[in-house]
Amino acid sequence: MLVNYPPASVNESPSNRSTKATGAWRGFEGAMRELHLFAGAGGGILGGMLLGHTCVCAVEIDAYCRSVLLQRQRDGVLPRFPIWDDVRTFDGRPWRGRVDVVCGGFPCQDISPCGKGAGIEGERSGLWFEFARIIDETEPKWVVIENVPGLLSSNGGRDFAVVLRGLVECGYGVAWRILDSRYFGVAQRRRRVFIIASLGNGCAAQV
Repeated sequence: MLVNYPPASVNESPSNRSTKATGAWRGFEGAMRELHLFAGAGGGILGGMLLGHTCVCAVEIDAYCRSVLLQRQRDGVLPRFPIWDDVRTFDGRPWRGRVDVVCGGFPCQDISPCGKGAGIEGERSGLWFEFARIIDETEPKWVVIENVPGLLSSNGGRDFAVVLRGLVECGYGVAWRILDSRYFGVAQRRRRVFIIASLGNGCAAQV
């Protein structure tokens, strides 16, 4: 369900107000239109803005997080974009050709070592399959996925294979790497695996 006002047009040109991309993200320079799934309170959206990208649509189920996104739009911190409340009912087909990047971190509870071990078929982490459906429907040039490192070892590595297979079957070349926030100026150790997928080629490995 759409839960906020729509932008003037889903075809509006991306904003140019963000900073220059860093060398670590070569291939992502320039204005790109992003669709954010599991958007939270907008940290990933702000990260995209630092690369010169613009969010044109977001999906977030938590009501408080949606209220933060709405307030940041009213404040002018974030651009205007529509917000949906549930990836399970979001239809990506109208957005094909209108987004360049689909990004997000699907729930980690079932694949984390701290969870109950339900794996990628669990009620929460199983939302990966909705993520994959939306990728297939929108067919973006790029996909960015973030999750806990436990994704790599969950169910003996078979859950990670499910994610990779889903991307490959949609026509993407895939690369991944574990990054730790403490090496990027944050006073916290927070390790996350980032998966980059590029449509139709192996450019993901160059990012």
